[in-house]
Amino acid sequence: MQSRRLAREAIIGLIYELSFHDATEKPEDILADARAARGIPEDEYVDACFLGIADRLPELDEMIEKYSSGWRVDRISLVPRAILRLAVYELLFAEPRLPYSIAINEAVELAKAYAEDGAAPFVNGILNTVAKENGCEA
Repeated sequence: MQSRRLAREAIIGLIYELSFHDATEKPEDILADARAARGIPEDEYVDACFLGIADRLPELDEMIEKYSSGWRVDRISLVPRAILRLAVYELLFAEPRLPYSIAINEAVELAKAYAEDGAAPFVNGILNTVAKENGCEA
């Protein structure tokens, strides 16, 4: 993949797609099917993030819900939810760890590009709180 931005866009699409599959389907199969159908190139970062997110989905959703000021995760639109899942994963679990300012900025830019109006400030607020409460470094 040419850039991390393109990798993130692919990951968001995969996370979005994951929402339409039941828990019995393996994330590896979803990834392989998406590669075949949409031509997603082999990319270590895409694989690691998508599979890591799929593995930690309940934990990520619990964290998003905790910091979303009364919004249940299932009430957040699918695209902002996918962006939040990716960004929280990047902030707390991805290796190498991203500086929080980069992870948040990328998530906000993706929300501006792909989510409905008002999603970018919502995403920004949640991620700033996640970063602050979890001691993320700049």
